[in-house]
Amino acid sequence: MQILLLIFKLLGFLIPEKKNFYIADKWTIELPDKWDTTSKEIELDVESDNHPIIQTIFFQPGSYLNIKAYYLDISKDDIYEKVEADIPDVIAVFENIISKIENKKEYHIPNYRSSKFKSYEYTYNEYDKNFYAITTGIFMKGRLLKIDVSSTIEKEVKTAISYLLSIKEADPKKTAFLKKVDSYRKRA
Repeated sequence: MQILLLIFKLLGFLIPEKKNFYIADKWTIELPDKWDTTSKEIELDVESDNHPIIQTIFFQPGSYLNIKAYYLDISKDDIYEKVEADIPDVIAVFENIISKIENKKEYHIPNYRSSKFKSYEYTYNEYDKNFYAITTGIFMKGRLLKIDVSSTIEKEVKTAISYLLSIKEADPKKTAFLKKVDSYRKRA
């Protein structure tokens, strides 16, 4: 099977090119090659040890489809020090963020179940257009990764939600190397 996939890839058939994009230098997400990324600092109404929060935006040029990612470190006060928050505390932070969204309902990603994932679907208006969105929280001890997938076309969002399953922790060595290369480029 691997040989067949390699042959198709070499010939450019069936398998669209994919590349890894980084989220806060801690996570990677695999998206089609034609996607692009940008980031900006934002304020979320949430207590976090990671101020300001960087919003990483992945988008498909020429389309309203986009994925917005937010990474938050979450601590709690222990008797003598701050420690990483437990998963129930991280879930509570996500639920607090999502509570501000009106007319939402829980969304279950087809054929995927995990207690470390929770998703909600809703609609909103922006730029005189009606958007459909799915917001997902990915929970780890002391960390919350919040992902918003939105578009004016509901089917696009439900298809793009599968990209979330490619999210994994980034290799710190590779991230450090890429930062070094980027700093050399900026100096040149």
